[in-house]
Formats: sequence, structure tokens, C-alpha cells
Amino acid sequence: MRSDVLHVIENGESETAEFKSSRSSFEALARAVCGMLNQQGGVLLWGVDDTGQLTGVEDAEAQAEDLTHFLMRHMNPRPLLSVSVHEAKGKPIIMVDVPSGSDKPYSLGRQILVRIGSRTMRAGVDESAALVEQSAIELERWEREPMPGFAVEDCDVDELEKARSEIAQAGRFGIDAPASDEELLQRLYLWRNGQVTNAGVVLFASQPRMWVPNVFVRVVSYAEGKAGPIANDVIVDGPAVRSLREVVTIIQQRTGFSGRFVKGKLKREDRPAYSVFALREGLVNAITHRSYEVIGGSVCVEIFPDRLVIRNPGRLPDGWTAQDLRRVHGSHPFNPDIAQVFLLRGLMEQLGMGTQKLMAACKELGAKLPVWRVEQGTVALTIFQAPEPEAADVLTGRQAEFVGSLMAGAEFRAADYLSATGMSERQGRRDLAELEKRGIIERHGKGRATVYRRTDGGRS
Repeated sequence: MRSDVLHVIENGESETAEFKSSRSSFEALARAVCGMLNQQGGVLLWGVDDTGQLTGVEDAEAQAEDLTHFLMRHMNPRPLLSVSVHEAKGKPIIMVDVPSGSDKPYSLGRQILVRIGSRTMRAGVDESAALVEQSAIELERWEREPMPGFAVEDCDVDELEKARSEIAQAGRFGIDAPASDEELLQRLYLWRNGQVTNAGVVLFASQPRMWVPNVFVRVVSYAEGKAGPIANDVIVDGPAVRSLREVVTIIQQRTGFSGRFVKGKLKREDRPAYSVFALREGLVNAITHRSYEVIGGSVCVEIFPDRLVIRNPGRLPDGWTAQDLRRVHGSHPFNPDIAQVFLLRGLMEQLGMGTQKLMAACKELGAKLPVWRVEQGTVALTIFQAPEPEAADVLTGRQAEFVGSLMAGAEFRAADYLSATGMSERQGRRDLAELEKRGIIERHGKGRATVYRRTDGGRS
């Protein structure tokens, strides 16, 4: 799959994409970022000129760090975004992933900027008023409502510490994660008017179901192709990120691995029935896009013999269809505060690239492309199991046992194989032809002088 940078360049500059050459100042970069924050978000590429030509940025790692600190010092309020260095065609490019701001309006040097088409400009009086009004509406989201009676002491201490560590490791905060739990929650926009928000409960409560009964993930396994007898049913409860990881582990345990023998190798190579990335990405989307206001609704994973379905209560953004998810698209999570924490912890793809990478991961395993559906107040993602290796891809026990007993370079004749395995001459020669085809043995000579030599491929 091509890099994120090249994908953005191919689509050109727009309301959600801006290119800046290596000569651009920090202020020029910050203006573009501010405009995106006040609109629908986007991506800024530093080291790409207006025509899409790659110019690169010298000393990119240091420049990325300096840019991050500049944005944090001069933007008000302080944004949550990601600054990272990528290599495209041998040139270092700095990418700024800009989610749509959750605390609009944002200003730079007391100027409120907006992104109109591919241009960034100062917002007029009416536009500024609209942003303030929109911000008031955003504050009414369920995730931003304070949870009465919930205190920092009700948070899972280990999960807060793990989040602090992962945020620092991912390098997406721009500044060091605060040591104080209360300050960390404040900086993550999970603290309003002296109280932890609903989003904070979902992400960090020791027992979130005590506060929000429908915050859990149900994993159901069916014994047949369609919903029928239930083979296994479990409820996963806990902080959102921990639940995500636990659900991925449960799926792997229930679906297992398939194996194949690669040409030239005797050792069996196992592969998962489902891409770990695809599972994680599908679950992250379900958790961050779900509607938490729906009473009785929860994220549910249904495992069938040949596929699994991840469902969450909710809908797509206005005007979107399920087919839009198969293309590069903007990121519009219904719960941006929850989504930003997943992003900061390195568990979420930005700019709508997650679904593209999800499809690529499934394709790499040889599985059918995933399918999204919107039905009866839910969004459902179906991921198909990777096909089992063909019978011809698997060595028989007698083949593996005989060849495994030989040192690399050891020679033998067909009669030796027939004697050791007890096979008929006809079947024995088929076995030897298969081993030769795989590059595990080599044939030398002809007729009665034919000998086989064990290669060194796959020795472990």
C-alpha cells in the first residue's frame, strides 16, 4: 500500500489538505492548521510545493518537534493534533494530522481563521459567531456531559498510567503528559466544570458499567453460518482501550490460526484467521462512532465459522453511505473526545485512512474485502476469515518427518525414501516431486544415477 503522504498528494489541495514547501514559516503552517481546526479538520504536508512536488524538509525530526511546540504555544485553546515525519520517494516530509477541533473557535494571534476551499482566511463576524454557536452545540454532546458523583478516585489508576506512557511513546501530545491525573484529564478535555465527563468514564472508569450500563462489548460465537445455536457468549467490561485489547485477544483465541509451508521452507508458518490490524481498526471505529445515548445498545462482535460482524448503535454522518467508507474520506467521529484519546495513544488512524488500511490488511491475508452496512439504527462491519491453505500447500506427516531427519546437504535416493516411509513407488515419487517443487530438495542425475539432496531452506 502506498504511503499516506502520496495518497494525500494524489488528491491535491482542498479544504482538508494543504501543501507547504520547505521554505514556509511556522506562522504560515500554523495559519493553515488553525483554519482546519475551525472547519472539518484535514492534513498539512510540509515539504511539498503547491504543484505536489516533493521538496522535503531538512533536519525533519527536529523541525517537527519545534513545529509542535510552536503550535502549542500560539494556538488558543491548545489543540490536540499529531505531527509526524514520513518518508516519500526518499524525501522526509512532515505531516500534521488535524482533527476537527472540539473546542472551536481556535485562534492564532487573536485571529480566528477558517478554511474555505484550498485557502485559509480570517473569519468574518458572521463566521466567528457561527463557530461560537457551533461550539455551544458541541458542548451539549453526550460525551461532554459531566458524570454526577464520579471523581478521579473512581478512575482505574493503572489505565491512567498506561495512557500517560502510551501518549508519550506515540509522541502525539506535543508536550509531556502531565503527572497529575486531574491535569491529564483536563488536558484531554475530559474534565468540565470541576467534574469528569462521560467520555472520561468510558475511557478510564474502573467499573464503567456502574455509571453507564451500556458501556461494554459483547462477543458472541455461533456454531453455524447464520445466527443459530450460541457456542460462546461473553461480556467484556472495563476502560475502553483495555476492553478493545481484550476483545481482540478473545477473537484470536476463538478463531485460531491456519498454517502453510512456504516454498523452500520446511517449517510451518502460521497466520491468523483475521488481521489483527483489521480487528483493532474495526473495534476502534465502533467504540468512537457509536451512539452512547441509545438505551440497551452496545458494541457487539458476532463470530461465525467464516466471518465476523462488528456492530455498534449509531449512524453515518449526514449524506454518507456505506460505500463512502471504502474510499479515502475525512474523519468525523461522533465522539471526538474519545477518539482523540485513541489517536494520542497510537490506536487510531487519522484522515479516514483507517478503512483503506483495513481493506489492505484483509487483502494481504487473501480474505474477501470487508463490507459495511447501515441497518436498523446500527452500523455493521463484516470481516471475512482468511481462506485455509490449499491441501497442496501442506506437507504430509511422512514428508515432514523424513526431510526433517536430514541435515542440509544430505543426499539420498528414492529407494531410501520408500524404505523409510513404506510408500508405494508411485506415491513415493509423487512425494519427492512435491518436495522438489517446493525447493526443499534438489534432484541431481538421471535414471538409476538419480540422487536427491536436502537444501538448507527452512532449517530452524
